[in-house]
Amino acid sequence: MKREKIIQELVLILLTLLPILYLGLNWSVLPESVPIHFDAKGEPNGYGSRYVYLILPLGIYLLMLVLPKIDPRKANYAVFEGSYYKLRLIMAVFFGVLNTTILWGIVHQTNSVQRFLPLSLFFLFMLIGNYMGNFRPNYFVGIKVPWTLNSDEVWIRTHKMAGKLWFWCSLAGMALFFVVDKFEWIFIPLMIVLVVVPIVYSYVIYQQLEKKS
Repeated sequence: MKREKIIQELVLILLTLLPILYLGLNWSVLPESVPIHFDAKGEPNGYGSRYVYLILPLGIYLLMLVLPKIDPRKANYAVFEGSYYKLRLIMAVFFGVLNTTILWGIVHQTNSVQRFLPLSLFFLFMLIGNYMGNFRPNYFVGIKVPWTLNSDEVWIRTHKMAGKLWFWCSLAGMALFFVVDKFEWIFIPLMIVLVVVPIVYSYVIYQQLEKKS
């Protein structure tokens, strides 16, 4: 088991370092200021230092490595250990591919790949939704609102519902990406649904349980 965990961690380290390697190989041809934020159309609307693409993957790896150790409810991580590792894997692959794609566009002086950034975000939510139902109460990962943090039952029921919502709603968003001309009109409402519906659902469930108690 220990050997398996070491191998899994090495895989994450490799996935974290690959986009940094690509960054290093192209460092000399990158401008000092690069796109670091994009709108719903995939067009850059914020610029910053190229060091962002170095700090981001390292920061995400270190943060997700440390979180289970400092969470007051750290014991619960053992319950969804497999899903938490998959979440770390998803984040490493997503940001690795995202960073490399953006840098490739800068190096080759094209923004043709950037238009797919909104699509990639829905892909991320779909993957996370696939495992969200396994998340157990904690203070860092998941839908952390007063009603889920105050009741384990509300947490579990909310995340099982949200997992399905994120998966299917994101899948629908990915399909609409290819048929809707002004995708930003779809992107923002769908993102609101993904965020707001689970919060409202958790409140409703909490109130129902309170009335029964």
